[in-house]
Amino acid sequence: MRTKDRLEELIRDMPEDLKVEIYDFACFLLMKRYREDIREWSLFSLRQALQGLEQEEELYTEADLKVRWQ
Repeated sequence: MRTKDRLEELIRDMPEDLKVEIYDFACFLLMKRYREDIREWSLFSLRQALQGLEQEEELYTEADLKVRWQ
């Protein structure tokens, strides 16, 4: 039996309030997966952007970061 059919059979006779909880939980699981996918893509993107920078010479020093007030 397919998962969809098993779920439909299980949910068919449940009270409406339990169906709402199941729906909310399914939405939670989808959002969790979506956030994990976005996080993985962001980390990959960052790694790609920074790749090779460890060999770059420093263009600025800490002294360049100081603000001078007159």
